[in-house]
Formats: sequence, C-alpha cells, structure tokens
Amino acid sequence: MGVITTSASPPEQVTRIAIVGATPVNIVEKSFWENDFYWANAKLPCRVDMEFSFDRSLARGLAGHAPATAGESVLEIGCAPAKWLIFYAERFGARVSGIEYSDKGARLSRENLAAAGVQGEVHASDFFEVEPHPHDLVLSSGFIEHFDEPARVLARHLDFIAPGGRLAVGVPNFRGLNGLVQRLARPDYLAIHNTAAMRPALYRRFAQANKLELLHLGYLGGFDPSIIALSRGSLLSPRRAIPGAITLLEGRFRALDVADHLEHRWLSSYLLAVYRLAR
Repeated sequence: MGVITTSASPPEQVTRIAIVGATPVNIVEKSFWENDFYWANAKLPCRVDMEFSFDRSLARGLAGHAPATAGESVLEIGCAPAKWLIFYAERFGARVSGIEYSDKGARLSRENLAAAGVQGEVHASDFFEVEPHPHDLVLSSGFIEHFDEPARVLARHLDFIAPGGRLAVGVPNFRGLNGLVQRLARPDYLAIHNTAAMRPALYRRFAQANKLELLHLGYLGGFDPSIIALSRGSLLSPRRAIPGAITLLEGRFRALDVADHLEHRWLSSYLLAVYRLAR
C-alpha cells in the first residue's frame, strides 16, 4: 500500500484538541444523503462487494490495519447503509453499532443489519449531541471531509474510544487526478468536500496534538472512477463528455488487479489513517 512514513513519538506537553463553542459546520444538506447519495436506493442486504474496486481496496485496508477480534465493539460514525458494520460483524465477529444523523439512513441501516442477520444498534442522532460510550474501534469513513473544521470533528471521535482502543478514519482523495476530473465534471459536488481533510499532514498533527499512536497512514487503490460524480447535462457538453471518457477508460483499467496497487497521492481514490489511544 502507499504508506506515508511518520515521525517519532509526540512531545509530552501537548494536550487534546477540545470541541468548544459552536460545533463544526456540516457543509452538506441532509437532503443530499437521503435523496442523492449512493445508498439512497440500496438493495438489501447491502454488503461490501469485493468485485467493486473501491470496496475491495477499503476492505483490504481495514482488514490489514484496523482488524477486530471476536467480541470487540465497533462503532461507525455516519454508518448508512451499515455495510461496513456487517463487514466487521461477519468477518471478525465484532459487536457493532452506528450513529447516523439522517433518519432515512438510520432506518435503512437497521433494515440492512436485519436483512443480513446481524445484531447491532443504530442511533439516529447528531454525532455532536449523542452521549458517548467507549468502544474498542471507532470507524469513520467519508465523514469528516463534509465539515468546515475537520480537526475538531476528528477530536470528537476520541470521546467514543476506550483506553487502548483504535480509530480508523478514511476520506476520499480529491487532491490529485480525481480532483481535476471532478472539478471539470461537477464543481458543485467537489465543493461539498473539504479538501483540507485529505492532507496527510492533518493526521500527523492530530496524532501529535492528542498523544495518539499513528499505526498507519497511507493511500488505498489506484484512480477509481466510482468516486467521481458526473454531470447530467448534454452528452456533448465538455463537462460530461471529457470526464465521462476519462472515467470510462479508467474504469476498464481499474478492473485489473494491478490497479489496486497503484497507490499514490496523485492517483489513489482514498486515504486511510489508523490510531491507537493510550491506555
């Protein structure tokens, strides 16, 4: 994998970033999640699909760098449609739960868990308002980049981690080729992603500021057209024709196994960071 090397252990006098004053602002309307996002019309049971390049790369990354053991508690922040909770329950035997602020997403997540025969609890709540309880592993995938202050959102995650527990945070990578294609295709879609959350330096600073052990920081997979939102305009429009042609070609190449391993900041579709909290 595209592993990013990290520096030595953090200094002793640093303190945890606190959520004070107004909570970070969500830059995405709730209606986007309920009407436009991929899970809005998901067919149940919806599981991680290892034939789908994005799912395959993230599943390998989580299994390799943030596995669970049977009976450990796993909490996912922004969990709809709960397919990653199903992944942890079925692959590792973990006890799973999630937080989802979209009512439709929470309902779909519960239905998906039931359809897959997985026991789990889904809290329909605002992440910043729900009462935290400690978990062995907290998973946050495609969440923090939708806020104006990703470092403060990261800090809130720590309230849900048990001593010695871990935090796995994944974000899409719109800083390289993906970002160029997305800006051409639909700049409005790119605008609801805070690219500051896609900089590896953020995750190094977060580890230092909170005395966390940074277990892993690296990119996952090669260029993946599945994260690109294409324009719905005329087929002859440059905003649709050019990105459409690029994603079509890349989609065919992405189907090859070798493409899973072309992990680089200019090519990869995802960035994954994994931390351990001190006991």
